[in-house]
Amino acid sequence: MKIATETVWPAVMAAIGFEENADLMAMHFAEFESESENVLELLTALRADARQTDASFVQDTAAELVVALEHLAHHLDGLLLPLQTRLGVEP
Repeated sequence: MKIATETVWPAVMAAIGFEENADLMAMHFAEFESESENVLELLTALRADARQTDASFVQDTAAELVVALEHLAHHLDGLLLPLQTRLGVEP
């Protein structure tokens, strides 16, 4: 399922008040959203693989999940501190 909200993120950045790096922040939001969906799909696949007790599929899916989580973490790193700073939320 393709997420159809990528064009909304620049408007979100404006509403939050991001003026500097707004395009970069919008990209991080869009990528985070997309990769989150991928992680959820991989978790579903991992459960299905485990129910079928296919260790090979479980390991392959788990490896894909690791890569997806790394990508998610990269975009979280790009989002979290700027959001906390902008919104006055203590880390």
